[in-house]
Amino acid sequence: MFMLQKQKLTDVLSFLILLFSTIWLKEINFLFYDSTESPDFAEYFVYFDHFANSTFKTGREHGLMYYYIHYVNYFFQYNSFSNVEMFLHKSIQEVNFWIYVYGLLGYFFLLKQYKFKNSTIFTTFVFLNFFPVSIVLRLVFKPEILAFAILPWILYCIEKFKEKNSIFFLYILIPLFISCITLKGNILAIICIYLFITNLSIFARITKMHLLIILFLLSISFLSLSYENSSANEKNILDVQSGATYRNNYDYKAPFNIIYKLNLYNLATSPIKNYHADSFIGITLLETSGDYFDLYWNNDNSGYSMSRNKIIRFETSPEIKKPTYDRNTNSLIIFTQKNTDLYLKSSVGLLISIIFYFFLLKKLRTNYDFRKYISAFLFGAMLLLIHAITGFPVNNFDPNVGDTFKPHYYSFLLLLSTIFFVAVCLKENKKSSIYIFAYTFIIIFLLGFPKTATQDLNQNISYFIEYSDFCNLENRIYDDIYGIEKVNCFDKKNTRDLLDSDDRLFDNSLLVKPINLLFVFLSFISSIFIVTGRRYFKK
Repeated sequence: MFMLQKQKLTDVLSFLILLFSTIWLKEINFLFYDSTESPDFAEYFVYFDHFANSTFKTGREHGLMYYYIHYVNYFFQYNSFSNVEMFLHKSIQEVNFWIYVYGLLGYFFLLKQYKFKNSTIFTTFVFLNFFPVSIVLRLVFKPEILAFAILPWILYCIEKFKEKNSIFFLYILIPLFISCITLKGNILAIICIYLFITNLSIFARITKMHLLIILFLLSISFLSLSYENSSANEKNILDVQSGATYRNNYDYKAPFNIIYKLNLYNLATSPIKNYHADSFIGITLLETSGDYFDLYWNNDNSGYSMSRNKIIRFETSPEIKKPTYDRNTNSLIIFTQKNTDLYLKSSVGLLISIIFYFFLLKKLRTNYDFRKYISAFLFGAMLLLIHAITGFPVNNFDPNVGDTFKPHYYSFLLLLSTIFFVAVCLKENKKSSIYIFAYTFIIIFLLGFPKTATQDLNQNISYFIEYSDFCNLENRIYDDIYGIEKVNCFDKKNTRDLLDSDDRLFDNSLLVKPINLLFVFLSFISSIFIVTGRRYFKK
């Protein structure tokens, strides 16, 4: 009885920590990063232009679903207000947040399928919240987050089919699978190859009749959704509009030695943007736990990069001295004998990545039960390398930058590997939770905290607090921390900040995309059935 009560207490405590960290990071992202400044936002905003004017063609190859969900949210929630950029930013992060939560729910049921305890799952999600690749997913206007969210539901259906031998689970995954693979060309290739290789055995368990019906439904669904997408884009999902077809500087193939080329000394001493464009491993290590390309928390236009308090400072001294603590600046001073550039945050991020991948690969070698999940990131990485080295279907490598190898492009598989790796570690060793909570504080430091109160920071954060859902609470909190002046919280119901119908970014008519809407609805219904109806299917 005592052990049962202790476990329940642990479950509740870990869930409360998860809930707090999820909401806290949602607000920190909203206050300190403007998603309209995220990479390629202007290029993908053409989807909004199409939804506002059906005669306008995007000229892109992505599926409509992810962007359409965003458009519908903005249209109904914020289209009548002025300050368009703020509400676009708010809407993007709002939708990304709920997609992310939907993904966490899917992973909860997938992990429960393997008998992981609730406390283990919740603590794993705390780690995931602070995992930099996961943070980037929630910041940017790109469809990889929807692939992350749908993937666990697909995997759960496959595992339930294996367990219950009920063909119905394969039928209900059809809308989920089609919704996922029509998002983007690289998602299509990576997801299909990964699922095919890791689940070959299920084909022997499906009767020929059911297999033909499923293939027929998959084909009809894929062609129908692709037709609606292609009509809007005038491009199909495989007609890549990035790389050499879009920019001349990407009209190169990566050399084969980029797979293994690595100089740890240069990584540690010069973790500088574009300096490691010739090393896949180098870029992966620097970007997994950091912001190597200076697009997010190292971006000068980001609130994350503003007014960082240097809690550790380096000063040159002709003599060897022990470190001292400066009470005036609340910082630790470390003395060096050479006046050289030191990159503390990047070096810490690099070290964290090396440790992470070392133990991830070690667990991959020793844990057979979850090898297909822990190894998932390798499929994404290998396909990205093959694409860059062979130039298939088009050249897509800039030798001066190397940004083709961002982990973000296969983040949905990297996060799958990360979730099972962390969950297994917690299951095998309860003390691993101590390392996870230490990890969260390191990531908070890498994001740019703590900060010093400055006028620029106060102006920037005050502007975002005004439109926050927690404005009144944050007014008090940030007044105590940074001494910001109290702002007038935006009141959606009583605001006079309204636009005439003629001045709105989008007019009052909502362009309906029936096939995309149908698959959003069917995917949602499939998820509801998985949550509520799974107990009715017994072997």
